[in-house]
Amino acid sequence: MTVTALAVDLGSSSGRVIAGVLDDDRITETEVHRFPHTAAMRDSYLCWDLDLIRQEMIKGLQLAVERFPDAASVSIDTWGVDWVALGADGEPLTPGRCYRDERTSRTLAAFRERLPDEKAWELTGTAPATINSANQLFAYLSEEPESAARTEQILFLPDWFTHLLTGARGWSRSIASTSGLCAPGVNDWAGEVFDALGIPRSWVGELTPEYGIAGPCTIPGLEQLTVARAGAHDSACAVAALQRDEGATCFLSAGSWSVLGVLRDEPLLGEQARALGLTNEARADGGVRPLFNITGLWILQECQRDWKAAGQVHDIAALVEAAHRADSLGVVIDPDDPRYAQPGSMVERVTEALRAGGASAGINQGQLVRALCESFAERYARGVRDLAALTGQAPTQLNLVGGGSRNTLLCDLTARSLGVPVLAGPAEASTLGSLLGQFEITGALDPARRNEVIAATAETRIHRP
Repeated sequence: MTVTALAVDLGSSSGRVIAGVLDDDRITETEVHRFPHTAAMRDSYLCWDLDLIRQEMIKGLQLAVERFPDAASVSIDTWGVDWVALGADGEPLTPGRCYRDERTSRTLAAFRERLPDEKAWELTGTAPATINSANQLFAYLSEEPESAARTEQILFLPDWFTHLLTGARGWSRSIASTSGLCAPGVNDWAGEVFDALGIPRSWVGELTPEYGIAGPCTIPGLEQLTVARAGAHDSACAVAALQRDEGATCFLSAGSWSVLGVLRDEPLLGEQARALGLTNEARADGGVRPLFNITGLWILQECQRDWKAAGQVHDIAALVEAAHRADSLGVVIDPDDPRYAQPGSMVERVTEALRAGGASAGINQGQLVRALCESFAERYARGVRDLAALTGQAPTQLNLVGGGSRNTLLCDLTARSLGVPVLAGPAEASTLGSLLGQFEITGALDPARRNEVIAATAETRIHRP
């Protein structure tokens, strides 16, 4: 039997609608629609154009149904931490604020007075960070009290877009786990965090289990679709596309953020985990993902934006090829350095850091891109060593998925830094994970056959040290 599902994958720089056809234990994916988007300043805040994303999502779904008239289900995943504030009429009270907005830096000192970092970790098992939803909501209460006073509830982004399709409200476990508002293990909210920060508990409902149905789609022309919750967080979807084995599954989802972690049934807690900056996020299919959120290809993407504005080469394939040919500068940067967290002038900032580290004055594009790939690889190696120390189990392989798996130089350098093979792919792991989840939810796929379907579907490569 042939079954078709649709995956809406919304990243922080682009969105896409993918159709997946399950036939003979293999999924064939077709990209139906892709669109760029970016955050921009609006009323002194960095905001997402959620109206544009909604319009493009619906356009993509309409195109998908025209092209795949037997499509039966759809699920939506997005990046983490961001949310929409709803008034009593159910409409957004403000534009969708971006996690990179500086408001959380302005309110950080007051936040820490209410909730010190050590206490936040104890209550949540989540690494303190200004991007966390908890920090954003505290800034919202502090800087926009009139809007906050009119707020009835908040919905995280994938739940907001699911709500637009169905009218149903939910707080999906995997996306809620990125918020800094959940208790360790992500089976309940951390009530003490809400109380300490003055965030009304009424702003959220009960955590919503995933791998379930949100409801029928109510958008005219799309009523044939059942809207599923097959993983609200893109990284949770990505790890759902990994083949599982009996040992520790160490994964790296390399996109704008590099998410490096392991799959477990219980969170990793304790002082050592806190000191290393570990965070415990939820899997869509149950269990948790202890991981490090590392500033990733965002730095390279911002460099590409700078080069495009300057009329220089900015195509990623051409840049990686130039980096392959370039000599190493012998200098790396720390991707986690806060100086790389904000958009704009990234080439200048990276160049300055490389020169401060001892690089020569003349740094061409190939050398800069190579230095970034070397920097990421070294950071990944350090993260893998830290995970091995915490779990007591060193991985024999790293599963590298997401867009970064297409970067052959990055994969080669990562394998060299780790000293173990890197299994690169699938590149479109989030959509594959979403499709797998939908097929399991609707009964089209036996979960016991998941590994076989992934092996038959995913394009992978082995990079050896």
